[in-house]
Amino acid sequence: MSGSVFYFVDEIESTFVIHDIRRVAARFDNVYLFSVDPLEGKNNLPVNVTVFEKFIDWKNFNPAGIVLGNLLPILGIYLSECIALGKALPLKASVATIASNIFKAHEILRHAKQSGLNTQASPFYSFWFYDCIYLAWMKKSGDIQLAVSRAHSGDLYEDHISIRNKLLMRNFQFKYLDGVFPVSDMGTNYLQRKYPGAAGRIKTIYLGSPSPGAMNPFDDTHFTLVSCASFRHHKRIHKIAEMLLHVDFPLTWHHFGDENLDKDDPKIHEYIQRKEELRSKPNIQFIAHGQTSNENLFDFYRSTPVNLFISLSAAEGIPVSIMEAISFGIPVLSTDVGGCREIANEETGILIPLETEITHIAEIIKTFKTSMKNTPGFRTRVKRFWEKHFDADTNYSKFFDTLQSQETTSETQQQINDHTNRTSKR
Repeated sequence: MSGSVFYFVDEIESTFVIHDIRRVAARFDNVYLFSVDPLEGKNNLPVNVTVFEKFIDWKNFNPAGIVLGNLLPILGIYLSECIALGKALPLKASVATIASNIFKAHEILRHAKQSGLNTQASPFYSFWFYDCIYLAWMKKSGDIQLAVSRAHSGDLYEDHISIRNKLLMRNFQFKYLDGVFPVSDMGTNYLQRKYPGAAGRIKTIYLGSPSPGAMNPFDDTHFTLVSCASFRHHKRIHKIAEMLLHVDFPLTWHHFGDENLDKDDPKIHEYIQRKEELRSKPNIQFIAHGQTSNENLFDFYRSTPVNLFISLSAAEGIPVSIMEAISFGIPVLSTDVGGCREIANEETGILIPLETEITHIAEIIKTFKTSMKNTPGFRTRVKRFWEKHFDADTNYSKFFDTLQSQETTSETQQQINDHTNRTSKR
């Protein structure tokens, strides 16, 4: 796939975000990356990525002017959303949300025009589904031909704290977006149930992880546990530490990810306390590696035997960290949240209810240690499962094929519309 793509994301520090950008950049000649916020790490992007950061000039935002100039379509969006939801939304806040998104669309088009970019010939792609009202507006207005978005977890489930009680105008979004691609079947099923009229535009496409080209070495003489996540209370790293207080055999726990010890997180003090308590357990060795590059993590997996990867998270889309672990054949233990059951199962390890008691998790790990799941044969099955479902090469090919198919459909529809318009003028 050649040509250009307009890409929207407001941070590129997460490994899976930078991987996505690199995959997109490898398939398109030019990537125009728009971010409302400043971008850290932008110097690590591929050379064909042009960054437009802090692209919205809010001092030029004239909400009254935008509302007066677009009064009928704004009220139409508002009333349609109220009817679809079967309830009245707050009028003032709804109008303000729509107006700010219209201004965001104007700012994107302003930068594109100043840079001589053709918005009609390029797909518009948002990595997150938090708020794509501006994309739907541009599609509705005929300023762009193709608009799609990924959807993960905090940007998808409407009871999630990150979007709870926000005015999403999702019925409007689904009316005009050409496709929304959740990264899990659970996310797809959720959106299709909630918005049945848009079910045909919602399709699961997994992200996946790159092939490591190796298996993790196996060692059954000492048990090694790995977790990987920056500390946030819903990741429940503190629960892993608490669980290990109940393990009675020699075990080494490696944790990769920023511990965020200086952050005001409601569970950080509990994590620090549990870490201190682990010092009194001579059979438990804890190694915190901190923020670690993907390359160094993969080097660790290639050289250090890992018996089990663990995630006790309370909320997930479908973790790339688990994809990376099973790509090396490492079995996993995960809580049954988000789309985790699509990757943690009898073929790859153990899936447990979120409410599982900490002492019971310790017993599960003890049982796993001497089970057939802690064997080279089972680890080969884990690797095969990754190859079938979560190989990034395969999954991104599916994504780009879908995008190209929608692009062709959009071009055909535009030709039909153009012909219809010319005929009607005769």
